[in-house]
Formats: sequence, C-alpha cells, structure tokens
Amino acid sequence: MNISTTFLNALKHTSSDVKGQRSPEILLGQIYKVSLEDKSFLLPLAGGEFRLSDPFYYEWNPFPSYLLLYTLEGSAVLTTRGSEVVLDHEHLLFLDCSQGFSLRLLQGKWRFQMFFLSGAELSSYYSIFQAAFTCCYPIPIGSCVSQRMQQLTKFSFTPTPAEQIQLHRELTDMFVELMLSALSVSRDVKPIPAYLLSMKADFEENYAENHSLEYFEQTLGISRYRLCREFSATFHTSPLQYLQGKKIEAAKSLLLSTDNPIHEVGAMVGIDNTNHFIHLFKKHTGVTPFVYRQNAPQSIRETHCPSVPVGLPPR
Repeated sequence: MNISTTFLNALKHTSSDVKGQRSPEILLGQIYKVSLEDKSFLLPLAGGEFRLSDPFYYEWNPFPSYLLLYTLEGSAVLTTRGSEVVLDHEHLLFLDCSQGFSLRLLQGKWRFQMFFLSGAELSSYYSIFQAAFTCCYPIPIGSCVSQRMQQLTKFSFTPTPAEQIQLHRELTDMFVELMLSALSVSRDVKPIPAYLLSMKADFEENYAENHSLEYFEQTLGISRYRLCREFSATFHTSPLQYLQGKKIEAAKSLLLSTDNPIHEVGAMVGIDNTNHFIHLFKKHTGVTPFVYRQNAPQSIRETHCPSVPVGLPPR
C-alpha cells in the first residue's frame, strides 16, 4: 500500500501552515515509521507515532483504507458524516476511511499513534465493531490496546519476515479483543428510541431553522435534560454539536457551489450573526469561510452541484 500517494490523493483540505511547514508534509514526514507489503494473510499497514501542535486540521476525501488511532496526550476532534467525536486517551478510533473524515486539534499539543490498514478481512471486523461502538472503542481496564499500539511503533521501516509475523500477531491480538468486546456489547444493544431518531431527522432536514431543547421537550413530552443526555450517549455528540455540524457541512457546500457573500451563506444555514458564523465555521474546520472558499481547488468546486443543499428554503 503506497500510503503517501493514497494520503495526498485523498487530502481535501488542510490548515495552511504549522510552524512554517505545510501540514501534509509534517504528517508525511513521519508516516513511514512502519510499512508492510501485502503478503497473503498479512495486513498491509503504514503509520507510526506523531506529535502535532495547534493549528492543525486535515480533511480527507473517501479512500480505500481503515484507520486505527490512539491518543497518548491531548485530544482532537473527528468529524465524519456530520457527527463529531472527541478523540482522547480513553478510546481507540477504528474508522472506515471510505466515508471521508476530518481531524481537528482542539488546543495545545496532540500526541497519538496512527496506522492505516487494508485487507479483505477488515470489512468483516469493521461491520461487527461498528454495530457495537460506531467508531470509538472505550478502552476497559486490562485492555491490550495501548500495549499493542505501542509495539507497532517499535518496528523498523523495512521489517524482516520474522518482524512482519510479529506485527501481524500484535494486530490480531488487538482485533480479537475488539471483536469479542463488540459481540458482548451487541447482545445487550437496545433499539434507538423513536423520539431520538425524530430529533436527529429534524436536525438533518431542517438545520436552517432555530431549534431548541425546549421545543423538543414540549413536542415530545420528554425532559430536555433527558433528551440531551440520551442523544449524546446514543450518537456520541450533543444535540447542539450535531446541529452545528449539519449547518457547517451545508455552509461548506454553499461556499464551493455559489458565489454568495459570507453573511448570506451564514443566514442560509440559520446563523444570522456573521461574526458568530465565522467563529463557528473556523472552530469546526480550522479556517474562516473566506479562506476555505479561496483555498479550494477549482476541480473540487466543480464537483459540487450548484443547487441549494437539502433543508434550505428555495431562493
């Protein structure tokens, strides 16, 4: 797996500068800590341990790979399909990169271990894992995850045949834990309540409207505190964060598919205060709306249909 080519081809948007270096170059400069060739039953793998500082933002187009990511210090935010997940030392991220995603540093420094993998069996692992944990595994006491991830970073860039078998064993041990935990959790999984699905659908279809927990409390007849708690536990993000994510995703599409002024784009997604819109957009993407539009290659802009995103009123 040529991870550098895959990485660059999939990279959609990034923070413009980190201490004088382009941020893709910073990550690529470290990505080849371990690299395995595809040898039948062995999982092709590339990655290592990384230390990055604020500002930091990456956004990837979908590409054929899976990602394992474990935070050692600090924290960051993963955004995928409009949902945000905080990545910290208590969770292991296991993600299908074919859905596209972005990573954003919250503040300060972030030290983490990250590996891209491919292999036919991973799709089966992922389907079992996702049914129980969505994308993050809450690491229990006694877990082998931290030890296995640490071991993966110790191998040379060109591992010997014996080292490749050892790498395979480390990965296998970790996936065995993930699958057994996922199957154990799946036996106790309860269906998502209809009222939570209704809230989520309302956010997705009518994100330009002014939503409030008071409104849902009155409409659904359920305490706003209970709604907030259960929504966060079920979808791994708060109702407000989920709604904000939908607004920003729609704004990104509008910025690339129209020439509307920034304040109009904000108003179209339900954020009338322009300063607040700019602040919120930068919080989610790492850049202002103007910079996001200005830095987008023409080829990316051409892929966006110049139509109003779903959920917005006709112009």
